[in-house]
Amino acid sequence: MQEKVWVYTMYTQQGSPMNRDVFPEIFNKFFYSMTIFFVALVVGLMVALVLTFSTTMLPKAFQRFIQSFLSFLESFPDLFIVVVLQVLFVYIYKKTGILLYFYNDYDNPIYILPILVLSIVPTIQLFKLSLLLMKEEQDRLYVTVARSMGLSKFYILLKHVFRNILTSLLQYSKTIFVFMLSNLFIVEYVYNLNGIMHVLLYMKGLVFLVTALIIALPFSVLFEISDNYNANVRQRIQKEAA
Repeated sequence: MQEKVWVYTMYTQQGSPMNRDVFPEIFNKFFYSMTIFFVALVVGLMVALVLTFSTTMLPKAFQRFIQSFLSFLESFPDLFIVVVLQVLFVYIYKKTGILLYFYNDYDNPIYILPILVLSIVPTIQLFKLSLLLMKEEQDRLYVTVARSMGLSKFYILLKHVFRNILTSLLQYSKTIFVFMLSNLFIVEYVYNLNGIMHVLLYMKGLVFLVTALIIALPFSVLFEISDNYNANVRQRIQKEAA
């Protein structure tokens, strides 16, 4: 009997093998994974910006302490953080009886928990990066001029500085996206999510290459758009400076 090429094998929670057709199911898994990916990215970005804004309003000593603490958190491996969170959820269930679903079922995919876990590490990175960018922006001439005009620190940060920080963060989009993709692979493996990364883990040969292309092509387009936008921003800044 001839082996089917466009079939992959996945395993249920009980460890039983299941053969699934690659097409069109792979597109459903792609959208499932990308939903988790981009919602986690937005959550991480929003939380990081709120924390950055709040930290900037604190005294300098507290800001230095927070930066040191963020550097400490970054020293932990990503897998360690994911496993610690899973142990924490089990502990909460044993102590309170509140069940936080941390294992995926094929017919009932979970969203909230993987989004929460996936957003933690980029939140730390974006928070630290935003603080550094904020410090650079506060030393610029336009901030000094705005302060001399009597504008409040709150208004300057919210109206001018944050807009420039968002533009600067786009320059690090490739690093952030690639880093989150690697974390998505870990999250899907640990929580047995039926996403595109989980499928990629059990594929080989031509099917592996096709799946990798499905993942890589959209991000290549996003990177190209980001590069063009950053180039236009740099040209505009150079023209304004001239």
